[in-house]
Amino acid sequence: MSEESFLKGKKVLVTGTCGTVGKEISRLLISGCYGKLEEFIGIDNNESELFFSEQEFGDSKTHFFLRDLRDFDGLQEVCSGVDVIFHTAALKHVGICEMSPSEAVHTNIIGLQNLVKAAKRCEVDRFIFTSSDKAVNPTNVMGTTKLMGERLVTAANNSRENKG
Repeated sequence: MSEESFLKGKKVLVTGTCGTVGKEISRLLISGCYGKLEEFIGIDNNESELFFSEQEFGDSKTHFFLRDLRDFDGLQEVCSGVDVIFHTAALKHVGICEMSPSEAVHTNIIGLQNLVKAAKRCEVDRFIFTSSDKAVNPTNVMGTTKLMGERLVTAANNSRENKG
């Protein structure tokens, strides 16, 4: 299966669409590099950058929404009808996570749990999670939360496979 056939005609959601990784993935998807999407949805909690993204890319099939991973209801709303999720949203700066570990846990673990739960409820076909090299033998809060995220996604995938 080519990458184009995998995304062509799909409704795709990118979390963290204003971050470094999310912005590049969004740009590639919107430009049609991987096939013409049915619809693109980008979410982030950065209001200013969402405004600029909407100005640059917004059209009838490209939408940007202000959402936070900590808000399950808001996530479930945007996941409705989505075929593929690229999850790039996270707190990623080691120093910030060390200074505010509970914030890293709330975003990188609990927020991810919310997104996985919303994706399951909305029967999203594919969930692509971006992690970090810091998750390998983590020595800091950020790496530990990303490792936990990897484990949560794996567990969700395994529980789905075991039900089928």
